[in-house]
Amino acid sequence: MNTYDAIKKRHSARSYTDRQIEKNDLEKILLAGGMAAVGMGAYDSMKFTVIQNKDLLTEIDNVAGAGKNHPLYGAPTLILLSAKELRLPNIEYSNAGCVIQNMMIMAADLEIDNIYLWGAAMAVKNNPELKAKLNIPEDYHPIASIALGYSDKDRDKVKEEVMKITAEYFL
Repeated sequence: MNTYDAIKKRHSARSYTDRQIEKNDLEKILLAGGMAAVGMGAYDSMKFTVIQNKDLLTEIDNVAGAGKNHPLYGAPTLILLSAKELRLPNIEYSNAGCVIQNMMIMAADLEIDNIYLWGAAMAVKNNPELKAKLNIPEDYHPIASIALGYSDKDRDKVKEEVMKITAEYFL
């Protein structure tokens, strides 16, 4: 699949089966994230935490949803991106966007459904016990996450509308 087709295929999946993604595919997704553009080349300022343990996923889901909803949508894999604060204010959030985007496109190329999640990262960031359970160093802070798996929805019917972006041209 070429890059354009992977971008067209990518969508936010909000319902998953229990089928786990294969280790080889997970490694490709992580590698794609690691190849993203990162401000100041500070690759050591970021850490990935891969969570596939059902009990931990349920705990994150419960903390993030405050018992009212299920923000992980039943995905069998969550990749949490944590980062150190750098000397340029908030650059870690730009870095996270680039990293997550690469992972989403690679996942789409591998026909693995995914969704970019903010709430899961904030739930872990704001829960010191959960952060400790996940072995996230004290000087790193969860800032983004991606859920991965296989949707139980018909992939061809999910993306019926294409987002239209308005641009102004000044030539």
